[in-house]
Amino acid sequence: MVRRHRRFELLDVTIDDRPVGNATVDAWEDDGGTDRWLARILMKVAHGSTDGLLTGSTRDGRRLAGRVEVGMDELGPKGRTVVVDLRGKGPLEDVTEARRH
Repeated sequence: MVRRHRRFELLDVTIDDRPVGNATVDAWEDDGGTDRWLARILMKVAHGSTDGLLTGSTRDGRRLAGRVEVGMDELGPKGRTVVVDLRGKGPLEDVTEARRH
């Protein structure tokens, strides 16, 4: 059973410091009490993104980061873009303070 589900927008997303746009993030706790998350982002068909460190900002200014595994591409509008699933590999952490130092 999924608990503590939340959905939010992540702005100015990068993967390994490479800008990829904005994402919609779903985060939840699974049956075992483990935090899980998935980011969806609209990218160009030949985006070439690979697994790496995703970072982005919330609307309230917090900076979040977590390792991702690039999942399935699903054809987007007019065939020029794809919706890419980025599966979280570990926690999505608040790194706002680390960035200020």
